[in-house]
Amino acid sequence: MALGYDAQRQLGIPGRPTPPTPTATRSAVTGRAQPQNTIRASQARAARRRETLANQQAVSAWLRELSGRGR
Repeated sequence: MALGYDAQRQLGIPGRPTPPTPTATRSAVTGRAQPQNTIRASQARAARRRETLANQQAVSAWLRELSGRGR
């Protein structure tokens, strides 16, 4: 209810309730929980490690290219 009140205040509509969204109504009625996160922490860490390694390799290649150029 507080979110609806805040939305009304931002829109400048005093005392006029906003209708609930269809998805909010459906999940409240059926009682279904939100889907769980399917990416595990270990998978996220591995992805970050791979990204970090790729960035380090790109910087190393760029530095090698710069050092090979003449001034």
